[in-house]
Amino acid sequence: MRGKRLPGIIIALSTVLALTGCGEKFPDLTEEQYNQTVEYAVGLLMKYSNNGQAKITYVDAKEEQDQRDREARKKEREEKKKAEEEKNQQQTYTPPVASDTEEPDAFDSTDDIDDGEEMVAEASSEDVSTGSDNEESASSGSGSESAGYDPSAITLSSEDSQEIMPDIFLSYQGYSISSTYPESSKSYVVNADKGKKLLVLRFDLYNASSSTKEVNMINLKLLFQIKLNGKNLGYSSVTFLPNDLASYIGSIESKAHESLVVLTQINEKDTSNIQNLGLIVTQDGKEQKINLK
Repeated sequence: MRGKRLPGIIIALSTVLALTGCGEKFPDLTEEQYNQTVEYAVGLLMKYSNNGQAKITYVDAKEEQDQRDREARKKEREEKKKAEEEKNQQQTYTPPVASDTEEPDAFDSTDDIDDGEEMVAEASSEDVSTGSDNEESASSGSGSESAGYDPSAITLSSEDSQEIMPDIFLSYQGYSISSTYPESSKSYVVNADKGKKLLVLRFDLYNASSSTKEVNMINLKLLFQIKLNGKNLGYSSVTFLPNDLASYIGSIESKAHESLVVLTQINEKDTSNIQNLGLIVTQDGKEQKINLK
């Protein structure tokens, strides 16, 4: 190795001496050429000098690859070991503590299952019988209350209304019994015949629109039959009252209502036994049954 370095050193020194020789003119070089020459000379000196930092290193490719493989396997073993340690820390197992007196499972034997099924069957039969009893009592309790009401009819009440024309809704507000209607009027009144009373059915006609509505009930040509306790009493009385539902004509302001009535006569003895009331409304030959509640 030393024999190979000497010629290089000699050549480098000769070059330097040639450039700095005594009595010789310094070569006419540009700044770039000068810097390149100095850099080359310094590199040669450092490369072949025993005291230099830069040395030529001969590397065995096979040995280098083996070294890299060994480092990779070592790193893989370390990562695998670390992962196993973390997994062991996360999974903690607590062994069951043996008890001297262990309670038997609720369904540990076939006998217990059979007993449970029998108890469920008994409870189910009791529930069924109780349910049927409740249904019978409910039917008997509601029978008197719903007697006379038609299940196929619609319902009118203070809360249940029907739209009889655009934005005009009709609701039922209850009834009253009197000998004269209206009782305090000084103008036109309707009087009941001897031995009879007036049954006055009260209704509200409500304008749900945002403007005043003109209402003409005569144009609807409605006919009313009145039912008392399921019995049809016939058509309502024809009156000249301004608030008669069948013949009302007037203006109803927005979000306002008009109180109207339908009248008929009933026997005095029937006034103390009014269970339910209904109407049969006829329009253009078609009937509509109504329950009044």
